[in-house]
Amino acid sequence: DGECLLAMPYGKQDDGSIAVGSLDLLAEHVQRSLMDTAAAVTAGGRAPEEVRDLVSRMGHAKFDLVIMNPPFTRPTNHEAGHADVPIPSYAAFETTPDEQSAMSDRVKVLTKDAPSHGNAGEASEFVELAHRKVREDGSIAMVLPLSAMSGSSWDAVRVRWRERYDDIIVVTVAGPGSYDSSFSADTGMAECLFVAKRAPSDACRGSLVSHRRATFVILDKQVQSAAAAELLAAETTRLRDANLIRRLEDAGGVIHLRLGEDSFGVAIDAPLPSSGPWPLAGISDGDLAKAAYHLEQGRLLQVGQPSAPHLDLSITRLARLADRGPVDRDITEQTRDGSPRGPFELIKPAVSPAPTYPMLWAHDAKRERSLVVNPDSEGHLKSASGGVTQDELLEKATRIWGTATRAHYNRDLRFNSQSLIVAMTERPCIGGRAWPSVILEQREREYAFALWCNSTLGLLLHCWVANKTQSGRGTTTVTGILNIPTLDVRTLTDEQVASAKAAFEALRERRFLPFDQIDEDPARAELDRRLLVDVLGLPATLCEPDGPIDLLRRKLAHEPQIHGGKKTRVVFYGPEDEGQDRRSDR
Repeated sequence: DGECLLAMPYGKQDDGSIAVGSLDLLAEHVQRSLMDTAAAVTAGGRAPEEVRDLVSRMGHAKFDLVIMNPPFTRPTNHEAGHADVPIPSYAAFETTPDEQSAMSDRVKVLTKDAPSHGNAGEASEFVELAHRKVREDGSIAMVLPLSAMSGSSWDAVRVRWRERYDDIIVVTVAGPGSYDSSFSADTGMAECLFVAKRAPSDACRGSLVSHRRATFVILDKQVQSAAAAELLAAETTRLRDANLIRRLEDAGGVIHLRLGEDSFGVAIDAPLPSSGPWPLAGISDGDLAKAAYHLEQGRLLQVGQPSAPHLDLSITRLARLADRGPVDRDITEQTRDGSPRGPFELIKPAVSPAPTYPMLWAHDAKRERSLVVNPDSEGHLKSASGGVTQDELLEKATRIWGTATRAHYNRDLRFNSQSLIVAMTERPCIGGRAWPSVILEQREREYAFALWCNSTLGLLLHCWVANKTQSGRGTTTVTGILNIPTLDVRTLTDEQVASAKAAFEALRERRFLPFDQIDEDPARAELDRRLLVDVLGLPATLCEPDGPIDLLRRKLAHEPQIHGGKKTRVVFYGPEDEGQDRRSDR
């Protein structure tokens, strides 16, 4: 019938009600007053009664196609200098703090029992809106933050996609910068295109779901014209329809998307996991992706040696080996009413040469080049206030100090400046904002755990499952750390545990280059050899020059998500880091 454009009411209305813009459409029957207001603003030339009639016929499960580029704003305010904006998701058009709170409450009611998650931001709420509006066999197409593929707060949304949608295509750009990895003009962060068809109800259970797959298209760079975009979409469709796109788990290479003589990226058919990230998004090297996928399953591919058999490794989720320390807010922060949420006051740098409660809190890449890192802060016990008694604070402090350990995981890893995924402290300390604690059940196996996580294979698995929304970074949450696949150090013999400790001690003073220089780092190569050959007993040929592990290091160093387009390199001429311009391979 032609277009119908509506600017939905937003914020507090004249009658005292609260409107939340397009998210009011989450309700199957929208209040008439809201639609009248929307129609009065703009309706593509239609009269208000036409708009009411049209919208009444377009409720849930009515649309053949829903296309969105929703806002990504998150509800929590992490930006300094904006304390007057308590809930940024609902702060448009100068809404007051009270309006923002009321709007947030309204959306919580509208999305009750939905898989959308506040920490995922408004985008996940618009995903819910698309799901409610599209009919069975209808399609949705959305521009979303790349965190939709890997962020832990998006996990329930991905589970629904896997259970309720098929013909899934995910398109990402493996660009060297956040802007280069986006589809929108103004987000400045890596994004993905999610396209899928809502499956009929009888196709949403049993084996049909457990075997569901998706096509992942990883472009080398942003597409510069609508004509090229249409041709690439048509080529992807042709390859899918002809069953020519190769599967991630199968032997052989990957299919390159070509227009004439030019390659624009790769297309890979991959199984969708029952939970956790969809890690294939954003990785440009198909063979590297295959190596990561198989390693997660416990198979080490000898990349570059097609006739060599894979080697078996015992890989498990970290949750099976360890617990994690507290979130930093539970260590030092206050509640909104000013009472202590955490029992400690953060003192940075530490004032005592032997702190009672040492902490490894923040990042300083230059002091984190070696496996052993000194605590950078200490905690002082707070005094009772705001209705919290001293006994309650002491109980909290006892619980927090009980998580002190030597192994600490880098939850905000910057590949192109930092050298460690796991830092070890000389003695147990509290893990803070950047370095939450990892508490292994068997503490004597921390050395093997640290060696693995800082090895080439540890980096490969971290990069595989991390949130890669920001270029040059692979982040996780404190809770998400436990979902990272890692070597099952419980399977090591006593001799291997002793060998791991000896290897750690031999390497503890070595300085490691940032991960984007992993291909030129002799210390990392030695760590790989000591771990894989000396500790795990794998063939020495793995770690020879130009061998499989050397090739993996080179592939990782040239991955855009790892180097992030960085134009300089770190060199160790003396006791301090020095930077120099690097060759033009970035």
